[in-house]
Amino acid sequence: MILKRKKNWDSVELKRVRSGYILNMDGNSLKTPGGNICAIKDLYLANKVYKEWSKLEDEIDYKKMPYTRTCFLTLDRSQNESITLRKKLVGYGMSDLFCYRAEKGSDLAEIQGESWTPLIGWVQTELQATLQITNSIMPITQSIEVEQGWIKLLQPVQSFTLTALDELVTLSSSLIIGICLLKGKVSPEKAWKLIRIDEDWQRAKWGTLKEHKKEDQLIKTFFMHASTILALDKK
Repeated sequence: MILKRKKNWDSVELKRVRSGYILNMDGNSLKTPGGNICAIKDLYLANKVYKEWSKLEDEIDYKKMPYTRTCFLTLDRSQNESITLRKKLVGYGMSDLFCYRAEKGSDLAEIQGESWTPLIGWVQTELQATLQITNSIMPITQSIEVEQGWIKLLQPVQSFTLTALDELVTLSSSLIIGICLLKGKVSPEKAWKLIRIDEDWQRAKWGTLKEHKKEDQLIKTFFMHASTILALDKK
């Protein structure tokens, strides 16, 4: 996707059509980079996209337009790409952040255990399989039952929700936290704190650079945006 281009229209209109809602720019329908009309079924999401385009002044920067980016990626994704994406997500589940702990007896390992173990227990019930947990950096080989459980949990996830889940999992390195958010097991703020345990512990010990704070805020913005898209799935 081209991330930046110049604005070349004057008016933006949100219009109801048979397939949902579309944006018209000077009467021309907004299209994705793949040439598909950007038709959005959910009014809340359509309004978010409309606001992103309405406030533009000169340059279009898709990195600052997360709802538009989600729509474009979803509408342009082919069936084969969706299959590849699901395999990628299962891969994250097979090497999930929550399954790797600090050295036994350390303060960090204790914090990780207290914070992550309840969600591990819940997700194992959902998977109908037991996750292996390690205090080593060496890779774990999870069982075929765990893999099959992840595949089954991801089967109902479609369209915009799949795109948002991919962003959440990629940002957090945890399919567990993605599924917990999808199922409403944790709030976005709580989820953010859970995936930041390692980083926050390191920052508390060694300090935080100014550029780190800026990067953290950007990542959190993307994380919260994707969480909002997941919440639409429960409406």
